[in-house]
Amino acid sequence: MTTETQAKGQKLTGGAKFAVDMGPLAVFMIAYFLGRRLAPMVGGLFGQDWTIAEGEEMYLAIGLFMPAFLVAFIYSVWKERRVAPMLLVSGVIISVFGGLTLLLHNKMFFYMKPTLIYALFSALLIGGMATGQNFLKTLFDGALHMPDDAWRTLTKRYAIFFIALAILNEVAWRWLTRDCDLSGAAACAGEKHWVNLKVFGFTIISLVFTGFQAPFLAKHMPEDAKSGS
Repeated sequence: MTTETQAKGQKLTGGAKFAVDMGPLAVFMIAYFLGRRLAPMVGGLFGQDWTIAEGEEMYLAIGLFMPAFLVAFIYSVWKERRVAPMLLVSGVIISVFGGLTLLLHNKMFFYMKPTLIYALFSALLIGGMATGQNFLKTLFDGALHMPDDAWRTLTKRYAIFFIALAILNEVAWRWLTRDCDLSGAAACAGEKHWVNLKVFGFTIISLVFTGFQAPFLAKHMPEDAKSGS
């Protein structure tokens, strides 16, 4: 490996990228859905009586998710020798809203987190185009080769998509938790549905949306790129 390559770092691929993207979410899901069962078992290993009351699952999950995300973020920066813009935006919002949720013991902040993340993603894409930059193209880091007009069209589509996700999340959490007391530890029947929507629903929606862009990408890719030559 050359000195220049070391300075630039390596792109995350395969298992490493999957771990960075999905590892913190896996920690969150395990803590949220299994935390009440696992806490007494783990506490017993240290001779402690660790119990998680019903309604406290979200606080436990956030408390473990934040350091897991920090580890993934540090690893990504160390490996690639750069800070991914989207990862940085997510990290700042997760730190602020996750911290407020734990500090103020109010789940509303964490429910709102995806709304703000998606809205900021959209704002970054739109703002980039307004200043002559294309952050979506930068994000793909040379993996796709298309004319600038095609990149602008794709960026507009993703900007609109992120706004739609922001609106969907805002409507979903407010509807699902409409009868819940969010400023405390009371159990909320709709909370687990929001968690499933956030982790699985939005992921599936994003994959489907990306899949629908395949014909557009294929149409604007150079012939040599399509043939793999």
